[in-house]
Amino acid sequence: MKKYVFILVATCSVLITVAQNKPALPDINKMMTMSPQELEAYKQKMLKQASTQAKQIAATNNLKINEMLLPDFELNPPVKDIKRLSLLPVQPPTMIQLADGLKKSMQQLQSVTPKAVLDEVKTITTQQTPAQQQSSAVAEFYADNPVQALLISMNAALQNPGEVAGWNNLAALYNMTGLEHKAIPILMHHLVQEPNNSMLLNNMGQAFLGLGDLSKAEDFLQQCLIQDPLHPEANRSMGMIRFFQNQFEEGQKYFEKELEVAHRRSTLANLKRKGIKINLAAIRKRRTGIPHRDFFEEIGFSKFVLPDLPETAGQSAQWHADNAVYLKSLQGELLFWMNAGEITDEIRKEEGKRAPGFYADLESELMSDLGDEFAPLLGLLPEEESGHLQDIITNYYTKLNEIKCPQPPNIPGGGEELILAYQQKCCDLKKPIADAYVSSRNAFIKNRYNIVNTRWKEYINAMISYVQLNPTAGNKKMVYHTVAEYFGFIGNTIATAVCFEDNPGGCIPGKMTSEEADGIIAASHSIDFNCPNWLNMELDVQVAKIKADCSKYALEGSAAVFRGGYEHNFKTGTSTLSAGVGVKAKFFAGAGGADIKQMVYVSFDNNNEFGDFGLKGTASVKVGDTPADIAGGIAKVGGIVAGVEGGYTLGINSGFNSSVKGKGIIADFIKIDKSL
Repeated sequence: MKKYVFILVATCSVLITVAQNKPALPDINKMMTMSPQELEAYKQKMLKQASTQAKQIAATNNLKINEMLLPDFELNPPVKDIKRLSLLPVQPPTMIQLADGLKKSMQQLQSVTPKAVLDEVKTITTQQTPAQQQSSAVAEFYADNPVQALLISMNAALQNPGEVAGWNNLAALYNMTGLEHKAIPILMHHLVQEPNNSMLLNNMGQAFLGLGDLSKAEDFLQQCLIQDPLHPEANRSMGMIRFFQNQFEEGQKYFEKELEVAHRRSTLANLKRKGIKINLAAIRKRRTGIPHRDFFEEIGFSKFVLPDLPETAGQSAQWHADNAVYLKSLQGELLFWMNAGEITDEIRKEEGKRAPGFYADLESELMSDLGDEFAPLLGLLPEEESGHLQDIITNYYTKLNEIKCPQPPNIPGGGEELILAYQQKCCDLKKPIADAYVSSRNAFIKNRYNIVNTRWKEYINAMISYVQLNPTAGNKKMVYHTVAEYFGFIGNTIATAVCFEDNPGGCIPGKMTSEEADGIIAASHSIDFNCPNWLNMELDVQVAKIKADCSKYALEGSAAVFRGGYEHNFKTGTSTLSAGVGVKAKFFAGAGGADIKQMVYVSFDNNNEFGDFGLKGTASVKVGDTPADIAGGIAKVGGIVAGVEGGYTLGINSGFNSSVKGKGIIADFIKIDKSL
C-alpha cells in the first residue's frame, strides 16, 4: 500500500537525533505573557518545525520514518488514479491468463534488478519449497528488500498455482509496493472461487483504496467485516475512509475495533490529532479479558482486610490493642515496598544498553490510559462524599451541644458521690448520641473503603499485567511504589477517617451505673427547679387556710380563737404540727387590723423522727395611708406606722429565734402582750 497506509516505524536513532537537535525554547517569562491565541500559534509553529527537522534527518541518514506519527501530518484521501483503474479487466481472468501475466511481470522486474539480487533470489527459490518461499518473501519485505520479496513470491505462486494463500500473499505485496492494479486481477479470479474469503476481500478493498476508488474500497471492506468483524486492516481502512468523509464518530468505532486486535501508534496519532481520546486499556480488556490473573491475590495483599471498626464511643484503646499485630504488619509492608526495587548505577547502565522492548509503545499507551482512568478513583472520599462526612460530624456536635445536663444542688454535705451521680445522668443523655455518631460514621467509612479497595485491586492487577509487556527496572520500581501507596491508603484511612471518639465528659466506665446514680439522687431528697409564680399562693377556705411556695406548704385550721396547722419543708424534709390560740383585731376604719397567734409546736426530721418541741408566735399588722396610734402596744413608729409581720420560736433544742418583715422604717418590733 502507499505511504499513507504502510510506512515503517522510525528507528530509535532518528528519535534520539531529533531530541539532540531540537530548537531552543523561548524565555519562559515571555511565554507567560502570551495570549491563548499566541500560545496556540507558537505551539503549531514548533510542531511543524520539529516535523521538518525529523524528515530532514531521516533523509540525510537514509532512514524511513512513519510520517503519520509526526504532529503536522494531515490525513487526506488518495487521488483517484483513473489511468490505472482503466487497465483493470472487466471479467475475472482465468488461471492461464493469470500465470501468463505473472510471467511477464516477473521478466520485467528481473530485467531491472541487479545480478547480485537475482542470484540471492535464485538461491532461495531453488532450495525452498513454495510454502517456505512465501515466508521468505514476507521476511524480505519487512527487511526493506521489496524487490527480493516480489520475485520470491512470484516464483512461489507459479510453482504452486493451486495454492490460494500464495496468490493472496502476492496480491498483498503488490498493494504494499504501490502495484494495486496488478493485485486486483489476481483477487478477482480467486473471489469467484471463494467469495467469502475475508483475506481476499480485505486485499481487494485495500487495492481499490490505494487507487483512490473509495466507493469500491468500502464495498469490499464491508464484505470482509461481515465475515470477520475484528479484521484489523479492514477496520483501520474503514476508519480512515470515514475520517476522509469527516464522519469522525463513526470512524472512531472502526479504529476501536482495530485496536482490540492490533496496536498502531499511527492510529492513535490520527485520533489524537482530532481530539479523540481512546481508552486503550478498556479496549484491550474488552477483547482479551486482561487482567485475567489476580496478582493481588497471588502476592497475598488480600489478607490485609480492614478489621471491624468501633461501633460505640470510647473504644480506641481496646481496638488498637486488639489489632496491634495487624497495624504493625501494615507498617512493615509499607516500609518494605517503599524500599523495594532500588535502581543502582549498575542497573541504569545495563538498562541503557538495551533497545526498547517490542511492546514498549503498547505498554506506555496502556499505562497512560490506566492512569487517566484510575487517578480520580483511588482516593477514599471524593468531594461530594467529603461533604456528606462533614454533615455527619456537624450534626453530631450540634446534637451534643443541645443537651442540657441536670446540675447537682448545693446541699451541705452532698459530697463527691452526689456529683458523680449527676455526671452519670449527664452521661446517660450524651452517650447514646456519641455511640450513634461513631456507628454511622464508621459504617460510612467502611463502605467507602470497600469500594475504593476494589479499585486499588483492579489497578494493581492491570499495572502488573501491562508492565509484563515491558519489564524494565523503572517499570518494576513503579509497581513497587504503587503497592506502597496502597498500604499507605489503608493506613491513612485508619489514621484520619476511622472514628475513635472518646466517651463524652462525665462518662467514666465502671465508676457508677445509671441505677446507682438514680438511687443516690433519690436519697438526697433534693428537688431543684425554678419556682413558677403560680406556686406562690394562699387559699382561705373559711375553716382552713392553705399556703404554699417552692420551699414548703402549710395547712392552718381555726375555730373561734383556737388555731391548728401542719407544715412540710421540701428542701429539709422536716414536718411540723402546731396548736394554740389566735386573736384578730380591727383598728381605725380604713386604717388596718392585726392578727396575733401563739402556738405549741412539735417538729420531725426527714426520717420522721422527733426533732424539736416548743412555742412559736406570729403577729401581723396591716395599715392604711393615715398615721394612727395602735391600741394594745403592737407596733408604733413616731409619725409613721408601717405594715409589718413578725414572729418567734422557742424550742427546747433550737433555742430562741425571731424575725421581722415590713415595708417602711421600723424602730422597734412587736411586743408580745403577755396577757395572751
